[in-house]
Amino acid sequence: MATFLKFLVGWLLGAVTTTIVGVVLQTQNVIARLTYIGADVGIGQRLSMTIYDLMYLGSMYIVLVSIGTFVAYLLGLLVYYFAGIGRPIVFAVAGAVAMLVMLLLMKQAFFGIHMIAGARDGLGIGLQMVAGAIGGLIFAQLTARKVSGFRPSS
Repeated sequence: MATFLKFLVGWLLGAVTTTIVGVVLQTQNVIARLTYIGADVGIGQRLSMTIYDLMYLGSMYIVLVSIGTFVAYLLGLLVYYFAGIGRPIVFAVAGAVAMLVMLLLMKQAFFGIHMIAGARDGLGIGLQMVAGAIGGLIFAQLTARKVSGFRPSS
């Protein structure tokens, strides 16, 4: 039961982290594009837009991110079990791939339209994958087994 609870907490915090980082990165990417075409966006507007997106986009995005990361982390557990390579690498890649797959599936489901404005090109998709990787690292850290019996010599 403790292992399941650890997985559940790690998954939820990984998904929340991915969502927050993903929304912030997509908002800043959109703002950067607005300033590129000449819009004057001050720090107050940046903060306001970011908070707005966290509240409204984030509340929908977390549902999709949670589904994607749940599947990715389960598959990551299998990869880690059979391959035995480093947990941080496995789950960072799992989180990044989850975001890529989620974005591509969203585009497919909505007739070729990118639903996340800040992820309409390679840079935006890459930023979302970074968010997924950060969430995967959080998951790896929170679900790592504690090494017992190790005491440094005095």
